[in-house]
Amino acid sequence: MTTLHIPVLVEQTIQFLINRPTGIYVDCTLGTGGHFQAIAQHLDNDAYLIGIDADPSAVQYCEQNISISQPHQFITANFVDIKRICYRAGFPKVDGILMDLGLSSFALDNPERGFTYSQAGPLDMRFSPDTAQTAMDFINTASLKELALVFKEYGEERYSYNIARRIITERDKNPIKTTGQLASIIREEVPKQFQIKTLSRIFQAIRIQVNQELDALRQGLSDAVSLLAPSGRIVVISYHSIEDRIVKQFFKKEASDCICPPDFPICQCNHRAQLKILTHRPILPNKSEIERNSRARSARLRAAEKL
Repeated sequence: MTTLHIPVLVEQTIQFLINRPTGIYVDCTLGTGGHFQAIAQHLDNDAYLIGIDADPSAVQYCEQNISISQPHQFITANFVDIKRICYRAGFPKVDGILMDLGLSSFALDNPERGFTYSQAGPLDMRFSPDTAQTAMDFINTASLKELALVFKEYGEERYSYNIARRIITERDKNPIKTTGQLASIIREEVPKQFQIKTLSRIFQAIRIQVNQELDALRQGLSDAVSLLAPSGRIVVISYHSIEDRIVKQFFKKEASDCICPPDFPICQCNHRAQLKILTHRPILPNKSEIERNSRARSARLRAAEKL
């Protein structure tokens, strides 16, 4: 049974996101609708909301269980398509966009989705069933170099090469099809005191690779900012350093008038700032929130406003 996802940093999200109570707001990562409903509670009845999620089961849940007073729509899609979605809905500009980059409980708590090493299941890890490559496909076909690079770049894992080499050895004997098989291989290559963190990092890295999450994030950020009306807000909640670094660097770039190398005597890029950063340091959950919801522990919130 799926445990309902508890949204993180809700008060802070509302504080930074809503600048116009009658506006148009987009939740790019709907999940079970926790943030979506909280946003609606702070908007006037003539506001409009759009909820997006790549997982059709999450969208179906929200369609069946969420009732708000504002006009709204739920859409099954990746937020990389946010511009097309908003244009098709008749909104070339919106007033607020939220991206909560954490895994929803629909994905995390379902063993058949294969996102966690703590439950036995097939190696899937796709956000959307329309994604062609599964985690099993990647693990059983990628080269040693590809595996090690993904584990290093997307998991920041010190034992990347050893784990990749062991995967190659084991899959030559039998295909690696389950989370349990993969977890056992990882445990055999890592000292006991590092196993839990390494398991988390490797599963994270594979998930990022399968869903092309970082490319989607970069494109989604760019398109989201282009959709914001003047004084519109974007709020992004990330859960690991790679995502947070991308968001931080993107906000910094888009809040700068010139992005030329520092040794250029004259600006040649013609770049103009289009954002004002609202959170110069990431907003973190407090101790009481972490005690209520352990999944909030690694959350980092950043926000910016369109100039």
